Amino acid sequence: MGLLPTLFCSYSYSQTLHSPVNTALGGGGSVYTTGPGALFINPANLYIQEREYRLQAILMSGGLSTASPLRQTGYAAQLERYLERNYWFQPGSETPFSDPEQLLARNYPSERPWSEHHQQADMLWFGMHWQGSDRSYAVAMRSRFGSRYLVGRGYYDLDFLENNGRQERDRTHIHQMQSLHELSFGYAESFTFFNSLMPQLSQLIIGVAPKIVVSGAYLDSRLESSVQSVSNQSPFTEQRSFRHYSTGSYSDITSRQIHFSEVSNPIHPLQKYDSLVQPTGYGAGLDFGLTYLITLGDDLSVIRYDQETTRKSLRVSLAITDVGFINYTKRPLYLRTEPLEVDHEEEPSLSDWIYEGQPGEHALFLHDQAGDPYSSIDEKKDENFKVLLPTAVHAGALFQINRVKMMGDFSLGFSDNAFNTTRFITYLGIEVRPLSFLPLRAGTRLAHRLPHYYSFGAGLETRYFDLDAGIQLRTRSIGPTQELAAFSAMALRVYIR
Repeated sequence: MGLLPTLFCSYSYSQTLHSPVNTALGGGGSVYTTGPGALFINPANLYIQEREYRLQAILMSGGLSTASPLRQTGYAAQLERYLERNYWFQPGSETPFSDPEQLLARNYPSERPWSEHHQQADMLWFGMHWQGSDRSYAVAMRSRFGSRYLVGRGYYDLDFLENNGRQERDRTHIHQMQSLHELSFGYAESFTFFNSLMPQLSQLIIGVAPKIVVSGAYLDSRLESSVQSVSNQSPFTEQRSFRHYSTGSYSDITSRQIHFSEVSNPIHPLQKYDSLVQPTGYGAGLDFGLTYLITLGDDLSVIRYDQETTRKSLRVSLAITDVGFINYTKRPLYLRTEPLEVDHEEEPSLSDWIYEGQPGEHALFLHDQAGDPYSSIDEKKDENFKVLLPTAVHAGALFQINRVKMMGDFSLGFSDNAFNTTRFITYLGIEVRPLSFLPLRAGTRLAHRLPHYYSFGAGLETRYFDLDAGIQLRTRSIGPTQELAAFSAMALRVYIR
């Protein structure tokens, strides 16, 4: 398990599947992805045959994405910062808050009251896809880590923003982390009854993929805090509430923080990254997909399924992923404070350091910068609890004409969690093959109040194996940058005819 923690420590988002092809196409893929990876994003695509093979095997396909509140210049500096974050947060490793102009412009444009960051790592350990004459089957195992944190502008800016006639500073702090290990089995087939009502050169494909899920350490810490004032003068009224769920190592860190809450700089025990992925809960889930495939021109692959590959087509897809739950049983911890309103004669001061979302950082940040909600807990439980999987809906369309593919996807989470957001996210991508064995890919991601990205990738495809890679670069209001946001690579994909 040594490689997985290394991937997990560098964390952005928002991709359901971090494969090289998905990364290169902007992060989407519910309409594009075929083979074993389709189990996790649209199982119906297992039925689509774009290569001549009976069995496909994938080993060690992974990717990661990273988001930083601070601008990183130069790939050497980005790599150095990435390595620095490969540890649990320790007191004394804080990044000083020294350049408010740059931080606010990057993370709080247009007087935005909070900033949100998503981080993710993904490893498909193995996958096998068997192409049958009537239906397709696949099995795959993957691990993924997600992190989402939201920090109010009030920690870094003394100005009050107008809200319903009052001056307000948002000091909300939310951090969610989750790691999941999934073993999925699925199949796809043509929906014969529905297809009999349609022209012969189109078909509706249905795919289902149940899975067993084991979860690593879990964290959901939510401090909702707002400081209000009339004409920026005292008294300053703070409205706040706090809720916390955790398991495993996150519970250990939080419990230690509660125990040493009277100490200004508590020492956290050194944790190993393996503790992030050690099981703390078990559950089950289901991924489901529909794809409507229309072949064009002389493409007869619909009626010659086991004799001809799809070359010219239009396909539309709809998928729902991660329907299920996790039951957490190992060192569960639940904390809550009643909503309260407090008057202050002095306004809250700015944070001394910049929150960067490292594991364990939430405990000391809340202690030092947010009035230590751990010191006034109204309710504490150590009972097992259940959490829904990060359910999301995905849809898209793809047009293929020989060596060119153009596609568009969107994703929408059912809730805000470590992997998804309830914001509408759009992915656009194109693949061109100047040579039949050389796919070149490009794409972009667009999302409201989240950073935009543009991406590139390429592959090498032979008769018996493929290699692929993809990168994403962040854009800013002034245009594209060279700031690396995500990287994915595939060690090996093998075909057996």
